[in-house]
Amino acid sequence: MNKRVTIIAVMFLAVSSFCLAGTCKTKHRSSCPKTCQKSSAASKNTSPDKKQAPKKGKLDDILSRLTKQTGNLKSYEAKIEYLFIQDPELLDSKTLRKGRLYYKKDKAGSKLRVNFNTLKQDDADEEKHVEQFIFDGIWLTRIDYQLEKVDFYQQAEEDKPIDVFEFISHRFPMVGFTKIEHLHKQFEITPIPQKQVKSCNFIGLRLKINKGSIYEDNYKTIDVWIDDKSFLPAILLATSTEGDIYDIQLRDIKVNKKLKNTVFKVETPKHFSKNRESLKKK
Repeated sequence: MNKRVTIIAVMFLAVSSFCLAGTCKTKHRSSCPKTCQKSSAASKNTSPDKKQAPKKGKLDDILSRLTKQTGNLKSYEAKIEYLFIQDPELLDSKTLRKGRLYYKKDKAGSKLRVNFNTLKQDDADEEKHVEQFIFDGIWLTRIDYQLEKVDFYQQAEEDKPIDVFEFISHRFPMVGFTKIEHLHKQFEITPIPQKQVKSCNFIGLRLKINKGSIYEDNYKTIDVWIDDKSFLPAILLATSTEGDIYDIQLRDIKVNKKLKNTVFKVETPKHFSKNRESLKKK
């Protein structure tokens, strides 16, 4: 269950991202516009240029502005492409899922839903593969239409729902939703050379996990790309301790538009089997 929840958390992080059309045709696929195909630092995994590294105060300015922008996010809808690459240096197994993502926050709390509709394994043809994930502050629900099964995992007390990003942040660093002092404690934060993203108007930050970080067992580095106009995260490329790659891309974004609560309702055929795991008491 832990690994499954961690993978879901990585996908859910995309809720704070902004849409950028186009896909770079590199070994690991970089989620950036075609104008960046030859210069994407994320795909080349280059080291940050220390000569161009801003002072800590400058980094804090960037993170503060990012936090302010993400704080204004009330609803979000987008097409999502989630590419998982297992052991790219040896196995290089690629799994690409496509679907749609929804997020909403109001006085009642926050909710998140990811509907995946297709699956493509390596060089095989893309096929219909419906799998859905919903988190309502209390229950994390996974609906698998291939296995005709619904799994419910309780994450909080019924009368104490937790915020979507609070839930995710325990498993993945929420840049823009996490306190700056916490980020500095957990990571060495350095810029990705501006010259490599200049034509895209991106601000690139590389988060290298510090020794003793709560994330050190799961991740090595996380590249976050911020659009300098919207000042929201635009690209996410994470490398796990096992060398796996998580690459997320979003398109056709709708930000702070009206989104009905019925979008987050769990509905499945009656014949689907159901598995329910209640919250474990400490």
